[in-house]
Amino acid sequence: MASKRKWDQAAPENGEGEGPSAKATKVEDGKTASEAAAAAAAIAAKIAAQFANAGSPGPGTKDPHDGEFTHDIDINDVRNRYLLTKGATQQQIHDETGASVSTKGVWYPDRSKATEKDPPLYLHISATSKEMLDKAIGKVNDLINMDMGSLVEDKSSRVRERRKWPEEKIPIGIDSIRNFNVRAKVVGPSGMFVKYIQQETGTRVQIKGQGSGFVDQETGHEHDEPMFIHVTGPDEQQVQRAKALTEDLLEVVRAEHAKMKTLLQQQQMELHQAQVQYAAYSAYGVCMLHSCPSLLGASLIWHTSCLCMILVCIFTWCNRSHGLYIGIRAATSR
Repeated sequence: MASKRKWDQAAPENGEGEGPSAKATKVEDGKTASEAAAAAAAIAAKIAAQFANAGSPGPGTKDPHDGEFTHDIDINDVRNRYLLTKGATQQQIHDETGASVSTKGVWYPDRSKATEKDPPLYLHISATSKEMLDKAIGKVNDLINMDMGSLVEDKSSRVRERRKWPEEKIPIGIDSIRNFNVRAKVVGPSGMFVKYIQQETGTRVQIKGQGSGFVDQETGHEHDEPMFIHVTGPDEQQVQRAKALTEDLLEVVRAEHAKMKTLLQQQQMELHQAQVQYAAYSAYGVCMLHSCPSLLGASLIWHTSCLCMILVCIFTWCNRSHGLYIGIRAATSR
């Protein structure tokens, strides 16, 4: 019988068997990253001060190893204290000025708790001349006033470079005509056609350009270009697949547009012919009325008959046009 592996066994209860990581100190709830970084810097400064302060006298007390000129600078509440207590920083000041800089005291978050034996954190500067001392003091003050920026990285203000996705722009190339909304025809009922392409290819499909209703966030208005379909996606093959489906959709929409355009032209032509005939009949009736006033009643009957005939023709054309339109919609929806 095979023995059980360690990951097959039940987890220990009540924290038994936990490693050192389980005992690691957790950051208190509600503490911000800046506060945590500041606390870490303070602890480092405190440790450095304790090592440097072992057996050293308090502020104002003459150290037998000091030079003739000395000066103490309180850095307990200085934001850049971590930089000032670094050995590399103090060595740089010594190399540039010849003065000795050391860390003294203890860092207190609340300096009111400081004692005479353990004073607040400060820098002790020792020099053999007044000129060297002044130079060192100036260097320390420059570091105190230096802007160190944020102690932690501000992720909210970080400018993230976004990889540019492959894209395609497919011009629609359909002019607007009466009773034919180009954008609605391309998008489909409730966006059905565009959603289908997006789901099939994993891309983003948007209608942009003049008359699309898409407002660019940077400019605050539509693109100046004629209406087009914008396809973007993480992969070039996905974009090309979406482009092929989009062009197939546009082919169907263009065919429907051509039929509707032909129908409108036919309607306009027939209506124009009816208007010409009505004008001719009206002119003939007026001539007959002038030549024979006794035909007034006949003329009115003539005009009324012509008008009724034209109205019947228009009604017939409208019914036929509506039937053709319904047929086109049924054909394209299949």
